[in-house]
Amino acid sequence: MPSTRVLVLYTGGTIGMVPVDPSRPDGARRPGTKEDVLRYIPGIGERDGIHWELRIDPALPPVDSAGIRAKDWLAMAALLQREYADWDGFVILHGTDTMAYTASALSFLCENLGKPVVLTGSQTPLFHDRTDGRLNLIHALRIAGHRATGLPLVPEVVICFGKRVVRGNRARKMSTTDSDAFDSPNLRPLGAIETDVFLDRTLLSPPPEKSFFTCAAMSSKVIDITIVPGLPASLLQKLLAGSEIRGAILRTFGQGNFPSDPELLEVIAGASNQGKILVNVTQCPRGRVNMDQYEAGLLLSARGVIGGADMTPEAAYTKLAWLLATSEDVRGQMQLNLRGELSPA
Repeated sequence: MPSTRVLVLYTGGTIGMVPVDPSRPDGARRPGTKEDVLRYIPGIGERDGIHWELRIDPALPPVDSAGIRAKDWLAMAALLQREYADWDGFVILHGTDTMAYTASALSFLCENLGKPVVLTGSQTPLFHDRTDGRLNLIHALRIAGHRATGLPLVPEVVICFGKRVVRGNRARKMSTTDSDAFDSPNLRPLGAIETDVFLDRTLLSPPPEKSFFTCAAMSSKVIDITIVPGLPASLLQKLLAGSEIRGAILRTFGQGNFPSDPELLEVIAGASNQGKILVNVTQCPRGRVNMDQYEAGLLLSARGVIGGADMTPEAAYTKLAWLLATSEDVRGQMQLNLRGELSPA
């Protein structure tokens, strides 16, 4: 039986949480140590010929995923760059709250990715008798360890969670408690999990022809704004004003519609005229922005706002932060499908 090597990076999250007081398993929890995690997953993958190593990177101490920041995404990308040649695939254990952001960010930071990078976690910790974390890790290892398991090569960043395998930059967390916490609203899942993992080869990205490398910069000057009925122009002005903001994601109504309030539109026009990149995405879980459909969308287009197609807010945010740090054509690149993050019109 062929064997494979997989690096498992533990960054924190529910999957590795342990009780602060061992005598009170339902009490407060903290991120576990490497030894804590390994205690509950002995022997996983050995039958499949998957040889894996669990690692905590010094630049990435385990945290609740609500504390993840851009510097952590850059540290993950840097680790992938350093370790890329030595492993057949990678698994990242991560908290669920910001997993979709991390998966999206890594998809853009990784250029010419030719190996699986699989994010997974759990809704209940590994120490719990009914944890979903063990199965999620087993399935993630099978995808990352494709050389041994016979599964198709997945040369991209994906989330493997519950019964779905979804493209990382298409994923959204849909439930705080369900075992199938993640979905891919505007793209069919790349795979399904029943008794085994089944992947749809027609949806997988093709292997790259160029050498892998990672980017080392993301802008922190991006804001995500949900548009609500009655939003005061003065508040929007405060959110968009100042040199500390270079771009914004606008979560608008329906197919990208925006209030026709002249004062609000003046704020939008002013921000665009200052060179700020404004991207229009819908608040709806499914569907896409079409700013030509209604006058309320045309009002934004006429003021320099970019349509975000069917990108998730997580993908739009991380893509904009990446492009602002790496591209001279942010407006053009935001509208192109670079990593499978948006569907053609």
